[in-house]
Amino acid sequence: MQSFLVLVLLGGIVCSLHGALSEELSGTGTLFSISGQYFGDTVRAIKFFFGPLGFLRGIQAKIGDEWSPRYGVSGGSESSLILYDGESIIRVSGQGKVCIRFIEMETNTGRIFRAGKTIGNYFDKYPPYEDMELSGIRGLYGITCIKKLEFDWSYNPEMFTATEIPSTT
Repeated sequence: MQSFLVLVLLGGIVCSLHGALSEELSGTGTLFSISGQYFGDTVRAIKFFFGPLGFLRGIQAKIGDEWSPRYGVSGGSESSLILYDGESIIRVSGQGKVCIRFIEMETNTGRIFRAGKTIGNYFDKYPPYEDMELSGIRGLYGITCIKKLEFDWSYNPEMFTATEIPSTT
């Protein structure tokens, strides 16, 4: 019986450590996910809503031609990033502790968008492979703020156009 209890205890510790190291969205709160319905749908615009204490309270994204519902808690002042044709988000960084307080996004054209106040622990997210772009956002929010964000990346299918075959006549 003692061996069983030791195994259960060790298993719980290992699982908790895995969650912390893999940066999965764990914790108390409500999970959300914003993503497109079709292959190649990417983020075209994002709205962030910051409250008076500087916490990220809400987020909404335009994927393809459709705006997602707003996720998080109500209230806050809006800061928006609207992408130009051919522009895509290639890096997301930010800061926060219990709540996210700062977001910075970089596009493939070199444009930088910043919202919030630089307070807390730093995070930096970018695609695993070159030429990928932001295609989805997942997160966790509680009663006062958005606590965690994770990002999904994909290739834009418009990059892969068929080349014209030269005529031999």
